[in-house]
Amino acid sequence: MTEAGKASLFLGFLRFCSKLPLPVNHALGVMLGYLYVLFPSRDRRVVWTNLRIAFPRQTFWQRLLLLVSFFKELGKTFTELGIIWLSERDHLFGYIKDVVGQSDMDAALARGKGVLLLTPHFGAWEMLGLYWSAKMQMTTLYQPPEQTALAPFVQQARERMGAHLVPTDMSGVRALLAALKKNQLAGILPDQDPGETGGVFAPFFTKTANTMVLAGRLANKSNASVLFTLCERLSWGRGYRIHILPCDTAIHEQDSLTSATAMNLGLESCVRIAPEQYIWNYKRWRRQPDEIEPYCSS
Repeated sequence: MTEAGKASLFLGFLRFCSKLPLPVNHALGVMLGYLYVLFPSRDRRVVWTNLRIAFPRQTFWQRLLLLVSFFKELGKTFTELGIIWLSERDHLFGYIKDVVGQSDMDAALARGKGVLLLTPHFGAWEMLGLYWSAKMQMTTLYQPPEQTALAPFVQQARERMGAHLVPTDMSGVRALLAALKKNQLAGILPDQDPGETGGVFAPFFTKTANTMVLAGRLANKSNASVLFTLCERLSWGRGYRIHILPCDTAIHEQDSLTSATAMNLGLESCVRIAPEQYIWNYKRWRRQPDEIEPYCSS
C-alpha cells in the first residue's frame, strides 16, 4: 500500500473513532491493546525491558500485570486521537473533569517570567497542547511525523486551538525564549533521547538516561517558572484529569547534570501517578555512556 493510501486509511479510522462516545472509544482501544499484547513484538520486548529497569523490586506477576495494563492504555491512546484531533472545542473540553494544581499555574504566571511546560508522553498528552493553547498563547516545538502524507493534517490538528508550532532547531528555540519573555507558555516534551548532542546522562529511575539539556538552559536563561503538565485518562471512559506539578528549582542551575537530574526526578513523580499510562514502548535507555544498551535482544 502506498504512503498516501496508508494515510487515508488512518484518517478514516480516526474519523470513525471520533464519532464514538468516549466509553465506547476507550473500550475499542482496550480490545486493540489486548490483541496487540498477545503476540510477540518489538514493543512487547521493549516494554518488558523498561519495566524491569524502572521497577526492579516488582515481582514477575506485578510486572506482567503492568505490561498488560500498559497495552490497554496504548490502545486507548490510539483510538482517542480521533476524538482529540477532530472534536469541536466544547465537546472535547467537556471530557476534562478536573484540573489539579491550577494554583501553581496561576502563581507561575503571576511572576511574569513565562511558564515552561514540560509535557511527558503520559496519558492523553495530545489533549494538553489543545487545552493550554485554547487558554493563552503557547509556543511548542514540533517534529513532523515520518509519514509526510499525514504532516499537514497533524499540524492543523495540533494548531487548531491557537498553538504556535515551531521547528526543533535554533529558530524554534529562539521562538520559545521569545514566548517566555512575553509571559506566555512554551511547551517541550522532556522525555525523549536528544541524540548524540544536546544531552547528558542523568539518573532516571534506576539507570542513567540520555537527557535533554534544552529545558534547563531555557529555564536558566529566561528565569521562567517550570511546570509539568499531564492529562490522566480516567477509567471506564469517564474523561480526563489534568495535573499541574511544579518542577524542582534546581532545573534552573547552570550545571547541566544538576538541571537534568532535577527534571528527571520530577518526571519520575509524574509517571508514578499512573505508571500504566506512561509510554514504556520507547527505548528511553538505549544510549548509555558505556555503549552497552539494554535492548540488544530487542
